[in-house]
Amino acid sequence: MEENASNPVVEVSGEGKGESIEGKDGPPVDDCCPICFGDFTIPCKANCGHWYCANCILQFWNYSSASKPCKCPMCSRYINRLTPESSLSLQQEQEVAEVLKKVVRYNLLFVGGARGLVQKVYELPFFMKRIFVAMMDPDTEDSYLQEMRIFAMALSVLYAATPFDFIPTGSLGIVRVFDYAAITLVLILRLIGIYRRRRLTQRMGPPNTVRTISQEAFDEVVKENMEDLGMEPTEALQDAIQTLSLQGVDLSGIVKCVPGESSLKDNPLIQSLERLKQLDLNSKDKFSDEDLNEMMGLFDKLIELCGGNEGSVNAAVATKNGGVELVCSICYKMRCGSKRVLDSCLKTMALLVHDVQSTETFRTGGGPKLLVNILIDGNEDPEILNSGFAVVAASATGNEVVKESYMELKIDELILEILSRQRNDSIQSLYDAIRVLLTPDDDQVVASQVYGYARRFAKIGIARALVHSLHAGLSSPSLISASIALKAVAVNDEICKSVAENGGIDALLRCIDDSGLQGNKTVARICCSLLSKLAGSDSNKSAIIENGGMDKLIVVSARFSDDASVLQEVMSIITVLSLRSPENAARAMEAGSGDLAIQAMLKFPNAQQLQRSSCFMIRNLVARNPENRKLLLSNGVEKLIRQAKENHEICKDAATDALRDLGLDDYNK
Repeated sequence: MEENASNPVVEVSGEGKGESIEGKDGPPVDDCCPICFGDFTIPCKANCGHWYCANCILQFWNYSSASKPCKCPMCSRYINRLTPESSLSLQQEQEVAEVLKKVVRYNLLFVGGARGLVQKVYELPFFMKRIFVAMMDPDTEDSYLQEMRIFAMALSVLYAATPFDFIPTGSLGIVRVFDYAAITLVLILRLIGIYRRRRLTQRMGPPNTVRTISQEAFDEVVKENMEDLGMEPTEALQDAIQTLSLQGVDLSGIVKCVPGESSLKDNPLIQSLERLKQLDLNSKDKFSDEDLNEMMGLFDKLIELCGGNEGSVNAAVATKNGGVELVCSICYKMRCGSKRVLDSCLKTMALLVHDVQSTETFRTGGGPKLLVNILIDGNEDPEILNSGFAVVAASATGNEVVKESYMELKIDELILEILSRQRNDSIQSLYDAIRVLLTPDDDQVVASQVYGYARRFAKIGIARALVHSLHAGLSSPSLISASIALKAVAVNDEICKSVAENGGIDALLRCIDDSGLQGNKTVARICCSLLSKLAGSDSNKSAIIENGGMDKLIVVSARFSDDASVLQEVMSIITVLSLRSPENAARAMEAGSGDLAIQAMLKFPNAQQLQRSSCFMIRNLVARNPENRKLLLSNGVEKLIRQAKENHEICKDAATDALRDLGLDDYNK
């Protein structure tokens, strides 16, 4: 099972459009290229085991070090060899052939040994061209100065060995002349690159970023509308808002006051912040008891304002007026002070860091380090831990750099220590923090590092600790949170196996069974979702079947037949269990999975994802079990699949493949 697998796994059968790659020489059918996040085009397997589109990984290398193999975006290991999917050798398209030639060239460059050295010498012009281009890139971290100096030394030795003597060296000597020339060349190329970047920026115009405005400038626009255009105060305010919005100005964080009726100072949020600033400035290293009592009330007011119906609006106002920096400053002074006030301070911070701008302000102000120190100092206090990890989750959401900061501070070791020492029922935010830290949700990052973090979490024992949280069953308030966190950690086959070895499969099946008995739809859906992830490991499939998992899934689907989300998760598990396993597909049919798909498609015709999951499951049930085709067709499954194909765009490919594997000739209609 590969990382970041988000689509259902489907069986391979037949020919034609939509056929998935099967076997050890092809990428997982439920995976996508980690670089472009699309279906694999000319798939190639790296020596580390991860699959990429050939063009994607070669392009990634073009932006990497010019003289070294690129690092795998998933695991950071050097890719010394790319192995194309075997069926590509049979294709005759010129485009495919050209790409495969580039792959062969890459492999020869980094094959190692004498052959690799010979190839590098042969490709020296190619390497030098790449190095020159890289040296003109202002964004590159490598100046290639060392490589150029070594190359210059080799040239000086070669020059000294020849009878030529046309380069004046004076008292420097030929080696030093070549060395200085190399250094000068590096500087000149870097200056050329900076000049080219500046010219390109001038031609392109200013970057397409969100425009902002200060509170003072906004108030001035309103004032001009009143004084110069004679508008009424309310009209002047509305006109300013409309005009600036049409110009693309971001007005979040701006207090919109009607002149004459109210002012910025009348805003209760601003009043609370200003008073906190005064208390912070007046204190040196600690606060008096009187100040602490007043601060407690002020933080409660901020929590009320930033956590209500207009919470995001007020949080933006607070951020724009220095709220994040202020709360960080107070938190620093409160580390050894009142835990009650520190708890309110952390709760306020969790509400303020609500977007990329605020989380970046939090990071540049030293927030991650301060927060980790607070968690270390208060690791025996459940309230401080709960509020602190809520800040971790909020600040790391959508910000890869903040996630990296926490990992550098070894927050994973702190999480493991707390999971091992505390009764975690009251620390729900701990599980939220794990989930957020392992979620690739930063749109500005091409290749997230969170999968490496997940492997690190599992390696030190966090996956095992999360499994222990499942054993308490439905009586544990942390069951749902722990299941979601464990799903984020289980990113590869090895981790999924370890979860099963620690009793995770047994615990999940018990929870699924109990959720049906107690009518808890949320637990049923979340546990089924985690079980679907774990079922991607072939060894786990056997464990699920041997523990009566197939029958339990059908039973829970009958008990929650009115909930499309639960049925979808159940069918996702059966789809995975039936992949490349005729025995499991036969058991699924005997248990009633065929009837489950038909009844679900009949009952929820507008549920797109459920219709798609039904098509995937039907496909895997019949791909290697032709005896199941007649039974399903006699129950009217063809009509339901064709309706799903016609009504839902996302179902077209899955429905076409299902019709084909059912043995229908007109599956493309």
